[in-house]
Amino acid sequence: MTNKSSRAGHRKIKEKLLELLGILASFVILIPFLLVLVNSMKTKREANLLQLNLQGASFRQFFENYSTVFREARILSSFFNSTVVTVGGSVLVLLFASMAAFVIIRRKTRLSQFFNNFIIMGLTLPLAMVPIYFELSKLKMTTGNAAVFGAILVYAASTFPFTFFLYTGFIKGISGEIDEAAIVDGASPLKMFFGIIFPLLKPVTVTALMNCVMTIWNDFGISLYLLNNSKRTTAVLTTYLFLGQKASDWHLLFADVVIVALPVVVIYLAVQRHIVAGLSDGAVKG
Repeated sequence: MTNKSSRAGHRKIKEKLLELLGILASFVILIPFLLVLVNSMKTKREANLLQLNLQGASFRQFFENYSTVFREARILSSFFNSTVVTVGGSVLVLLFASMAAFVIIRRKTRLSQFFNNFIIMGLTLPLAMVPIYFELSKLKMTTGNAAVFGAILVYAASTFPFTFFLYTGFIKGISGEIDEAAIVDGASPLKMFFGIIFPLLKPVTVTALMNCVMTIWNDFGISLYLLNNSKRTTAVLTTYLFLGQKASDWHLLFADVVIVALPVVVIYLAVQRHIVAGLSDGAVKG
């Protein structure tokens, strides 16, 4: 009994220490965020001091700073552009990555294993924007509305390997007997996948969707190369362009950063429970 109680005591101490370490680690993320949020509500003079106190912050200054950013940084149009490429890229990658993962996992052949390794290899390779830009230029997809479609394709390709990786780990845990029963009942391959298999992938789909949204919405490099026209500016690019115009106005820059980050933060908080479930289930089943 003494040994058991001693081990239980050590376990509780270990858990408390890990919990304390987690709290301390969270401050590494929260302090910069609070610094940006607090200084976005201050006057120019106080914000330039980059301090965490509330001196110079007020609701009046808050509305003045944020209204100025909405007016001068073209926030609404940039949000629309970011939404278009984020939704388009996410839908494409979720659709094709889930189907590719299902086919490759179910067909246990050397060819499917080769394609699996080939796609996973994409996780380690950097995105070469210069060749991609020239390739899209040859296809006339760098100007006008075609540039938006080109950017969506690049975003889908860049997020495909990790999304595919998540789906393969999850699909391995789904019994092949479900497929056989659907085929016996006369279901076509597409009807079987979208009617039976895809609904079972909801936890990992939410996780993959959130990863795509965060990656595409927060991307800077691809949008800088392909969407640098004033009419196609994405939300993240407004911060970059605003930095050139308002280099000394930290209160406005911080306000712009908060506005750009807010949609992703809200979406993440809304679906974080599903994200954790999707990652843990995929890890166990993979």
